[in-house]
Amino acid sequence: MNENVIRNIEGTCEGLGEIDLGGITLESADAKLLDVTQMELDVHVAMQPSAVAYYGSLLKDASRRLEALKKHHNRWEKRKLSEARVSVENGSRAASKILASDIEARFIVDNEADIEKWEDQLDKLQKEYDTLSVWFDAWRQKSFSIREFASITEDERFNSTPSFRGGGKNLDRREGLERVRDIIKKRQGSGVSPE
Repeated sequence: MNENVIRNIEGTCEGLGEIDLGGITLESADAKLLDVTQMELDVHVAMQPSAVAYYGSLLKDASRRLEALKKHHNRWEKRKLSEARVSVENGSRAASKILASDIEARFIVDNEADIEKWEDQLDKLQKEYDTLSVWFDAWRQKSFSIREFASITEDERFNSTPSFRGGGKNLDRREGLERVRDIIKKRQGSGVSPE
């Protein structure tokens, strides 16, 4: 694969966070960016691919860093467990009586401060990954919201045209649209985002 293309894509994805979208940048992670009732619909449609690329690349990067740290921790832990085994064996007269719990206890006693540092690092990267994952999922869900909002808007235009007004089917549809709009308004009022 052409390395220049990969570098260009990486640079583009990084730069997407700084692009102004209706007065807000993606790196601000402002909740207004997810709310399709804020700003014009065409702004949301235009920003969607950029946001998915930007946040998706951040999520993948966080995933790679977390996996790398887990691998590094696993190698460290195996090395330290091996050292703990040797220490327990050297202090015991009967090698057949050595239990896994003895080795685990020696490992913890000898490495307690380092174990806590590893746990802190792993927890921090896991939290970062989880946060980005939730945010990225919200953007993927926003694609659905955009389609639904556009559909509601289109149906309103269609149903408000006098030549198409008439009977039952359009009335039922309009009532359904009103119910959806009421649900969206209630969720906005309560601070709950539509799922």
